[in-house]
Amino acid sequence: MKKYTICLSLCLMLTCGAAGAFDMDDMHMDQEQHAHTGHDMSSHMGPGFQMVFNPAFSDDIYHVHPAGMWMVSYKFMHVNMDGLQEGTTNIPAGVVSPQGSKPYGFMMTPTRMSMDMQMLMLMYGVSDDLSVMAMASYQSMTMDMLMNMGAGNIPSAPMRTSGFGDTELRGIYKINGYLVGSLGLSIPTGDTHQQIEMMSRTFRAPYDMQLGSGTFDLKPALTYSALSDDALWNWGGQVMYTYHPGNNDDGYKLGNNTKLTTWLQRALGPASAWLRLTFNDTGRIHGQDPEIAKMLDSVNGASMPDADPANYGGQRLDGHLGMSYAKGPFSFGVEGGIPLFQDVNGLQLVNSWYLTTGLQVMF
Repeated sequence: MKKYTICLSLCLMLTCGAAGAFDMDDMHMDQEQHAHTGHDMSSHMGPGFQMVFNPAFSDDIYHVHPAGMWMVSYKFMHVNMDGLQEGTTNIPAGVVSPQGSKPYGFMMTPTRMSMDMQMLMLMYGVSDDLSVMAMASYQSMTMDMLMNMGAGNIPSAPMRTSGFGDTELRGIYKINGYLVGSLGLSIPTGDTHQQIEMMSRTFRAPYDMQLGSGTFDLKPALTYSALSDDALWNWGGQVMYTYHPGNNDDGYKLGNNTKLTTWLQRALGPASAWLRLTFNDTGRIHGQDPEIAKMLDSVNGASMPDADPANYGGQRLDGHLGMSYAKGPFSFGVEGGIPLFQDVNGLQLVNSWYLTTGLQVMF
């Protein structure tokens, strides 16, 4: 509860003072008039418009669009993980192996992992109060490992998986000039049967190397966003929950996730810059994939921490710094981030840095 209190306090600090904020309803009415008279909306996309519709490129900050308006965005995200941690304690790779040793006793030790994700999103304003969104993704993951069969750690061939991830459909509704509610449905289009080769044998890849959840997931969110009177400052916060309703066909479900995001953004002519904090609380995996469990077999397996469902989830606070540039209906952005705090369940690789670039167009 202490971690939640800290993060909610940060959200309140950035979102206080809404009484003097710019009324987004007025801006939407003006934009609607342009759209209905057939004018080029790009001519009306001033700093206030760009600030509302672009608070952060590397995350999904939900908003509505004027009726009849489209937005298409492409994002490339890189996540780098480096080093092992149990709880908040760093764990040297040398104490994880060999198999049967104390306190861990794994044969394979992950040392570094990277994930590249490409995301394509399409959004449409059904009315001034309701927008719909669809998003697809493609992922590529690589994990470096050490192998120890009793004669010391030696580098092993990295594990690699890639393919399309889960697809998200979302409805977004404007409650008032500051609040937006939304509900997403994640469709399990990502493969959960990715395979890897280790020691001339084929295994099902561990949970974090799979491409999807294998379940239909619900993702409700509530977003607060406000502009200053001069439309030069934008601030807000968002809470989102990801709910995995039951086990997938492989006998497990990923841990549910609570995500709190807050941001402060400043317009700088055609550019804007922002600071953002994100807090994630993710539960352990429930159940177990019997194919992945074969990796833990002491005779025929290739045991590693990632094959144990207890070694997933935890809490993490990330800090991000980003900048975007707008030209007419087009916007280009880049954002970098690092973890400020991590407390993980069991033994896990931990995040070290993030980088996202994106391009979006509104018409």
